[in-house]
Amino acid sequence: MTNRRKNQIPRAEILDLGDYERQRDEIRARAMSARAIRRIELGPHATVAFENRETVRYQIQEMLRAERIAREPEVAHEIETYSDLLPSSDELSATLMFEFPEPGARDVNLRDLVGFEKHLHLDFDGAGIATAYFDRRQLDADRISAVQFIRFPLDRAQREVLARGTRVRVVADHPRYTHRVAIPSRTSQALARDLADV
Repeated sequence: MTNRRKNQIPRAEILDLGDYERQRDEIRARAMSARAIRRIELGPHATVAFENRETVRYQIQEMLRAERIAREPEVAHEIETYSDLLPSSDELSATLMFEFPEPGARDVNLRDLVGFEKHLHLDFDGAGIATAYFDRRQLDADRISAVQFIRFPLDRAQREVLARGTRVRVVADHPRYTHRVAIPSRTSQALARDLADV
């Protein structure tokens, strides 16, 4: 894996609370647009939202705003924590979210999905698969978390396929949740730009 400490949102890109409040509507609109392009519905209950600098910076700003964090050591901690979500030049990063509206069904389904970390990958036409790497701290023997931070390490051929716009699919092949969906071309283009911009 890439050394992600070198790939971090600089402190200078994070606005102080007052400045952020004044610019929040504009920043939020840009971030929501970036997130919408990178969001993939994987079956009826899962979403894969690929991250980039815009989406991560927005999450940092929103956390600082929600928690009223202004002291520099605490700001630095939030920047470091959320910067772990940034993609690198040789991997994509994403937030995987499972949504089951009924509380009872949610608990049962999250228990049924134990082992899901071995069953999610990207399938590149002509360039094999990239298996998702899950944050081990979010895995449990009895149930999975509804929100998972994941990475897809890519080799050179897969990065080239993505840049060319060749078809890529997100594939879940867990026995209790089997779905596959093609990544739209505009999403592939955005992800290729994200890799090039690191």
